[in-house]
Amino acid sequence: MAGVDGLILGACKAVSVPDWLPDLTAWTSDDWSALGTNLTAGIALAAGVVALGQFREARRLRLEQAQPYVACFVERTQGHDQALDIVIRNFGTTIARDIRIEVMPPIMRAWPPGQKPEPVFIPGQLPALVPGQEWRTWWDYGPARSEKHLISRHDAVVSYRDSQGAELPPIPSVLDWAEYEDVGIIVTKGMHEAATALEDVNRTLKSFKYRASGGLEVFARDADAVDERLPAEFERRKAAHAESTGQVMPGSPASDKLPAAGPLKRMGHHLRRFLRGRLHQ
Repeated sequence: MAGVDGLILGACKAVSVPDWLPDLTAWTSDDWSALGTNLTAGIALAAGVVALGQFREARRLRLEQAQPYVACFVERTQGHDQALDIVIRNFGTTIARDIRIEVMPPIMRAWPPGQKPEPVFIPGQLPALVPGQEWRTWWDYGPARSEKHLISRHDAVVSYRDSQGAELPPIPSVLDWAEYEDVGIIVTKGMHEAATALEDVNRTLKSFKYRASGGLEVFARDADAVDERLPAEFERRKAAHAESTGQVMPGSPASDKLPAAGPLKRMGHHLRRFLRGRLHQ
């Protein structure tokens, strides 16, 4: 065993140790305790730096979430799939102030047909928009626009300030009518169509007037009584028709079904038959 220890000690002495490394074999317990304290302090410092970075990132995200976000974009007109609106909306969580809108080139509208295109009014400035509030205007109608050669792409830039008056980065966007051309659509009916139908019902009810001064005229019908009366009415009309046919054309099959007539009626029948026979001769 003594020989092995001697070999190990000789090997350790043969290894050259750099001068800048401490002689760990000469360290006392106090030295090792100081090293542990320094390592703990270093780890705590690194954790503090990481926590500070996370705090700053969370603060930045919190500030961004608490800021307004105003954008200008295109949206289909509700209830009209072939028409488009231009919308300026605040998607943020706080109020946006001093909103400035620039659109180039100016937007034109083709409607109504048969007239020259007219410019679409876009406000150059809006005082404020609260969260979720929007400004909207109708752009154009697709079938009317297809008949005229108008510029379809427009560049919009929205600048604004936050609730504290600080200027925020502008928000650019593109308003392009061509993106909505040749797009398959499904016509759906919603509240707009329901309101239109109610207006038609209202106009119809207003036409049901008893007098010019107003009032509602109501027609009541007893369906069972009418259904019972219809067959009897039909038989009465049938008998009246047979009787009139027999009087005009005696001898016809219908005249055989006539009820018994009085002497004067029989004399009239014979006289008409005699005159008709003389005429045929």
